[in-house]
Amino acid sequence: MLVDQATRLEQIQCTEALWLGVVETFAKAGLRHAVYLTVGADFDAPFMRSTIPGLYENYPPERDPFLRHSCTSYDILTLGAAYIDSHPYVSETERAFVKRAATAGLNAGLGIPVRLKGFDRFGGFILGNDQDRAGFDADILPRADELRLFCHLMHRRFEDLAAEAAMPLPQEFDTLSPREREIVLLLARGCSRQEAAEICSISVHTVSDYAKTAYRKLGVNNRAQAAALLHAAATGGRG
Repeated sequence: MLVDQATRLEQIQCTEALWLGVVETFAKAGLRHAVYLTVGADFDAPFMRSTIPGLYENYPPERDPFLRHSCTSYDILTLGAAYIDSHPYVSETERAFVKRAATAGLNAGLGIPVRLKGFDRFGGFILGNDQDRAGFDADILPRADELRLFCHLMHRRFEDLAAEAAMPLPQEFDTLSPREREIVLLLARGCSRQEAAEICSISVHTVSDYAKTAYRKLGVNNRAQAAALLHAAATGGRG
């Protein structure tokens, strides 16, 4: 089950190691190629990982036609040369890009949008292989919902790692488990426990349990004190 793999991968603390694990998981599911692409609210600051070297050479990733879809919809999109006739709105330049991907082995694929509540960045995963349309419909499409859940979990982990890398954490955070750290950071950013539960796909009761354990380890009593601890680390102790 992909969810079982996600649980294992969520423990990884390095973006590159996480990407390698994600690619391996997709390959075992019959998806040889994967692209993970996110951008800011203004289609800026792209973050991209791809199994196809040079795919975006001379073609800025923020112009990928999939992003135009993912900025307005959470629906899974069939894509690639095998499905190009289903998307008459695609421009000639975009068609050439799709055909270039097909020559690299991504002939049929899925575009799975991802976006976390409270975050400006959006984008998703492009997953595919060299099958024709009939084969892809039979082998991969039945697993679309399972793939969507896995992609959402991995996107959340990528975003968490990016946030952690950008934020100096107090030494006390070394005592927390990955999930405890995630919960404390979400609550400190202002998320309610209900919102944290939705983001993490766990119950509010479980969020409370993680928070209680984390606060005890940190030597604080509530989210405000945890936020103050984070602020002190970010400012070097300055108010």
